[in-house]
Amino acid sequence: MSMRTRFAGWLLGTTAMAAALGLGVGTLYAPANAAPVAVSDKSLVQGAPDYSDLVAKVSPAVVAITVTQMADDEVATIPPELRGTPFERFFDQGRQAPQRAMRALGSGFVIDSDGYIVTNNHVVTRAKDVSVVFVDGTKLVAKVVGVDSRTDLALLKVETDKPLTAVALGDSDKVRPGQPIIAVGNPFGLGGTVTNGIVSARGREIGQGPLDDFIQIDAPINQGNSGGPSFDMAGNVIGVNSAIYSPSGGSVGLGFAIPSNVVKSVVAQLREKGHVDRAWMGVAMQDISPAMAKAIGLKTAKGALIVDVSADSPAASAGLQRGDAIVSIDGAAIDDGRTLARKVAALPRDTKIDVGVWRDGKQQTVAVKLGTAPEQQAASGEGKRDGAHSSAQIGLALAPTPDRTGAMVRYVRPDSAAEEAGFRPGDVIVEIDRAKIGSPDEAMRKLAAARDSRKSAVAVMVERDGRPMFLGLTFEPAKG
Repeated sequence: MSMRTRFAGWLLGTTAMAAALGLGVGTLYAPANAAPVAVSDKSLVQGAPDYSDLVAKVSPAVVAITVTQMADDEVATIPPELRGTPFERFFDQGRQAPQRAMRALGSGFVIDSDGYIVTNNHVVTRAKDVSVVFVDGTKLVAKVVGVDSRTDLALLKVETDKPLTAVALGDSDKVRPGQPIIAVGNPFGLGGTVTNGIVSARGREIGQGPLDDFIQIDAPINQGNSGGPSFDMAGNVIGVNSAIYSPSGGSVGLGFAIPSNVVKSVVAQLREKGHVDRAWMGVAMQDISPAMAKAIGLKTAKGALIVDVSADSPAASAGLQRGDAIVSIDGAAIDDGRTLARKVAALPRDTKIDVGVWRDGKQQTVAVKLGTAPEQQAASGEGKRDGAHSSAQIGLALAPTPDRTGAMVRYVRPDSAAEEAGFRPGDVIVEIDRAKIGSPDEAMRKLAAARDSRKSAVAVMVERDGRPMFLGLTFEPAKG
């Protein structure tokens, strides 16, 4: 029975019960001779919150964003790991015929009167032209200063001859469930639109990646709200709206915002360097179940269990081992693998940390100097180590096998095509599209050739723990 049917049935049941008791339905609510009750318009206004002053204060800083892209450059609206789930990106982007321009609509907000604007990475992904429109109708051309796909944030810059109205980033660590918020944005290209709701949860994980740390907002936000701000009642931005839960494609009132404290750290790096450097430890990990905690002698099922240590990684150099349980970083408790990933990613590379490790029934401290992930080294031109080969487009870093046959997966970038396909560090690639692979260089050439031929996917055979298995690797078409 549907909810609407159940609700209707409840109403009918109430009426039937009143009749059975010998009472008219009207008698249940008011005596027959009762005078009509006048409802004062003033009482309604006094009883409802008034956001008009707050909206007037912040609206000049909120912009609509229009992006022009070429169809060859288009990317999927929904990230690979979210396809087929109710979690959807929600900016207005559709696929077009080849070589035809397309428009994407989103939202953003000014954080500096000099013209710096924050939005979502997925709003401006591979943009050819970006324009922003202010509430007074002013339209300015924007350039993309930098993007960070792992947090879905982007920083834009516009040139203006007068200071712009800017809003401040609040302290998202102080946000509490039940706190009222308002969301301002550009849904469906309608221009400035305001909705209100409450914060219903913090630390939400929606499957975007290991850095998931969303604020759940119960407020109507829709396509085009992407990149727009959610404000607290003091007019501070507490989150950047990034995703909605949508079984049907429309808003059901559940949205997810990137916490403002994450925005602060990411935007600072984007402004300074145009990209984000993240520290890397070099471990693959899993959460600790109650049974596993009992097996290794932990009192509580908290921590991150190391299942693999990357060769020549900071973790390997420090002596961390498979089977170690990381229970703290610099004295702060680690609840699970996601907590560990977020803490490490928030630190600058070359940071020295004290890692609390549970090993062989006792706790010890291991000093680790964090480094840079292999794919970040390749992207920044720092070179390759030990014959490593990296493909940032696919999300794989490969290294030679001990017997020089095949290509060993040394690193899998979170939130990548490789992760979606199911690759794991330690996998050995032995065939790509039925062709045998003898080295990392050969594997990368084969993958590049498939991509350049505009294939949408390749079949990759790997050996994992001595057993062969096939993985389907998909990737976007190459630019042509």
